[in-house]
Amino acid sequence: MIEIRNFLRRKDGTFEPLLATSDPPEDPLYVEGAIELVIDGVEIMGLTHWDLVDQLWAYICTLLARLPAEQRVSTLFPDMPVEFAIERIGGGRVLVSCSGGREVRRTSVGEAELVEALSAGARHALGLLSALLPENAEDYRHDLSQLPPAKSTSDRGTYPG
Repeated sequence: MIEIRNFLRRKDGTFEPLLATSDPPEDPLYVEGAIELVIDGVEIMGLTHWDLVDQLWAYICTLLARLPAEQRVSTLFPDMPVEFAIERIGGGRVLVSCSGGREVRRTSVGEAELVEALSAGARHALGLLSALLPENAEDYRHDLSQLPPAKSTSDRGTYPG
Protein backbone atom coordinates (compact mmCIF):
# COMPACT_ATOMS: atom_id res chain seq x y z
CA MET A 1 0.00 0.00 0.00
CA ILE A 2 1.30 3.41 -0.96
CA GLU A 3 0.01 6.48 0.86
CA ILE A 4 0.70 10.03 -0.27
CA ARG A 5 -0.28 13.18 1.58
CA ASN A 6 0.59 16.77 0.71
CA PHE A 7 1.07 19.65 3.09
CA LEU A 8 1.69 23.38 2.81
CA ARG A 9 3.97 25.04 5.34
CA ARG A 10 2.54 28.17 6.88
CA LYS A 11 4.45 31.28 8.02
CA ASP A 12 4.36 30.06 11.63
CA GLY A 13 6.12 26.80 10.64
CA THR A 14 3.06 24.58 10.98
CA PHE A 15 1.83 22.28 8.25
CA GLU A 16 -1.68 22.24 6.83
CA PRO A 17 -2.97 19.41 4.64
CA LEU A 18 -3.13 20.67 1.07
CA LEU A 19 -6.61 19.23 0.67
CA ALA A 20 -7.84 21.40 3.57
CA THR A 21 -6.11 24.58 2.36
CA SER A 22 -8.23 27.38 1.00
CA ASP A 23 -5.73 30.26 1.23
CA PRO A 24 -2.99 30.38 -1.40
CA PRO A 25 0.63 30.60 -0.29
CA GLU A 26 1.87 34.18 -0.05
CA ASP A 27 4.59 33.75 -2.67
CA PRO A 28 3.57 31.69 -5.72
CA LEU A 29 7.24 31.27 -6.64
CA TYR A 30 8.19 29.84 -3.26
CA VAL A 31 5.55 27.27 -2.25
CA GLU A 32 6.82 25.61 0.92
CA GLY A 33 5.38 22.28 1.93
CA ALA A 34 6.00 18.57 2.24
CA ILE A 35 5.10 15.30 0.62
CA GLU A 36 4.44 12.42 2.98
CA LEU A 37 5.22 9.18 1.13
CA VAL A 38 4.59 5.95 3.04
CA ILE A 39 5.17 2.60 1.34
CA ASP A 40 3.99 -0.53 3.14
CA GLY A 41 4.25 1.27 6.47
CA VAL A 42 7.73 2.73 5.82
CA GLU A 43 7.84 6.53 5.75
CA ILE A 44 10.15 7.48 2.88
CA MET A 45 9.38 11.22 2.99
CA GLY A 46 7.61 13.22 5.67
CA LEU A 47 7.22 16.62 7.25
CA THR A 48 10.90 16.78 8.19
CA HIS A 49 11.63 16.82 4.45
CA TRP A 50 9.75 20.04 3.73
CA ASP A 51 10.90 22.12 0.81
CA LEU A 52 9.40 23.80 -2.26
CA VAL A 53 6.63 21.26 -2.66
CA ASP A 54 5.43 22.21 -6.14
CA GLN A 55 8.97 22.09 -7.50
CA LEU A 56 9.56 18.74 -5.81
CA TRP A 57 6.50 17.34 -7.56
CA ALA A 58 7.87 18.74 -10.85
CA TYR A 59 11.15 16.91 -10.20
CA ILE A 60 9.26 13.70 -9.45
CA CYS A 61 7.36 14.04 -12.74
CA THR A 62 10.70 14.31 -14.54
CA LEU A 63 12.02 11.23 -12.71
CA LEU A 64 8.99 9.22 -13.76
CA ALA A 65 9.48 10.31 -17.38
CA ARG A 66 13.14 9.17 -17.26
CA LEU A 67 12.56 5.89 -15.43
CA PRO A 68 11.58 3.71 -18.42
CA ALA A 69 14.99 4.34 -20.05
CA GLU A 70 17.24 4.27 -16.97
CA GLN A 71 18.21 1.77 -14.27
CA ARG A 72 18.34 4.46 -11.57
CA VAL A 73 16.86 7.94 -11.44
CA SER A 74 17.35 10.49 -8.70
CA THR A 75 16.95 14.14 -7.86
CA LEU A 76 17.96 16.46 -5.09
CA PHE A 77 15.20 18.36 -3.35
CA PRO A 78 14.85 21.92 -4.70
CA ASP A 79 16.31 23.76 -1.71
CA MET A 80 17.97 21.18 0.56
CA PRO A 81 20.60 18.43 0.27
CA VAL A 82 18.16 15.52 0.28
CA GLU A 83 18.14 12.95 -2.52
CA PHE A 84 15.06 11.05 -3.68
CA ALA A 85 15.92 8.01 -5.82
CA ILE A 86 14.27 5.09 -7.58
CA GLU A 87 16.41 2.12 -8.66
CA ARG A 88 15.38 -1.08 -10.41
CA ILE A 89 16.32 -4.19 -8.40
CA GLY A 90 14.79 -6.90 -10.59
CA GLY A 91 11.60 -8.88 -10.68
CA GLY A 92 9.54 -5.78 -11.50
CA ARG A 93 10.55 -4.13 -8.23
CA VAL A 94 12.33 -0.90 -7.42
CA LEU A 95 14.19 0.40 -4.38
CA VAL A 96 12.80 3.78 -3.32
CA SER A 97 15.01 5.91 -1.09
CA CYS A 98 15.23 9.32 0.47
CA SER A 99 18.55 10.30 2.00
CA GLY A 100 19.94 13.39 3.60
CA GLY A 101 22.96 13.58 5.85
CA ARG A 102 23.24 10.36 7.84
CA GLU A 103 19.59 9.44 7.48
CA VAL A 104 18.51 7.04 4.74
CA ARG A 105 14.95 5.80 4.39
CA ARG A 106 14.29 3.07 1.86
CA THR A 107 12.05 0.21 0.90
CA SER A 108 11.22 -1.84 -2.16
CA VAL A 109 7.93 -1.89 -4.02
CA GLY A 110 6.55 -2.96 -7.38
CA GLU A 111 7.65 -0.53 -10.08
CA ALA A 112 4.26 -0.30 -11.77
CA GLU A 113 2.53 0.33 -8.43
CA LEU A 114 5.00 3.09 -7.54
CA VAL A 115 4.79 4.79 -10.93
CA GLU A 116 1.00 4.77 -10.83
CA ALA A 117 0.88 6.03 -7.23
CA LEU A 118 3.39 8.84 -7.75
CA SER A 119 1.69 9.85 -11.02
CA ALA A 120 -1.69 9.98 -9.30
CA GLY A 121 -0.15 11.86 -6.37
CA ALA A 122 1.37 14.44 -8.71
CA ARG A 123 -1.91 14.91 -10.57
CA HIS A 124 -3.76 15.34 -7.28
CA ALA A 125 -1.26 17.76 -5.70
CA LEU A 126 -0.58 19.90 -8.75
CA GLY A 127 -4.29 20.00 -9.54
CA LEU A 128 -5.04 21.38 -6.08
CA LEU A 129 -2.14 23.83 -6.35
CA SER A 130 -3.39 24.99 -9.78
CA ALA A 131 -6.68 25.98 -8.16
CA LEU A 132 -4.88 27.83 -5.35
CA LEU A 133 -2.28 29.42 -7.62
CA PRO A 134 -3.81 29.93 -11.08
CA GLU A 135 -0.76 31.95 -12.09
CA ASN A 136 1.28 28.71 -11.85
CA ALA A 137 -1.28 26.45 -13.53
CA GLU A 138 0.43 26.41 -16.94
CA ASP A 139 3.74 25.33 -15.38
CA TYR A 140 1.95 22.59 -13.44
CA ARG A 141 0.21 21.37 -16.64
CA HIS A 142 3.61 21.16 -18.31
CA ASP A 143 5.02 19.12 -15.40
CA LEU A 144 2.05 16.74 -15.52
CA SER A 145 2.38 16.28 -19.29
CA GLN A 146 5.53 14.21 -18.64
CA LEU A 147 3.58 11.52 -16.76
CA PRO A 148 2.37 8.24 -18.21
CA PRO A 149 -1.39 8.03 -18.85
CA ALA A 150 -3.55 7.38 -15.78
CA LYS A 151 -4.73 3.83 -15.12
CA SER A 152 -7.67 2.48 -13.17
CA THR A 153 -8.24 4.20 -9.83
CA SER A 154 -8.75 0.87 -8.06
CA ASP A 155 -5.05 0.08 -7.69
CA ARG A 156 -3.56 3.44 -6.73
CA GLY A 157 -3.35 3.52 -2.94
CA THR A 158 -4.66 6.43 -0.92
CA TYR A 159 -4.27 10.17 -1.50
CA PRO A 160 -6.15 12.08 1.18
CA GLY A 161 -4.40 15.31 0.46
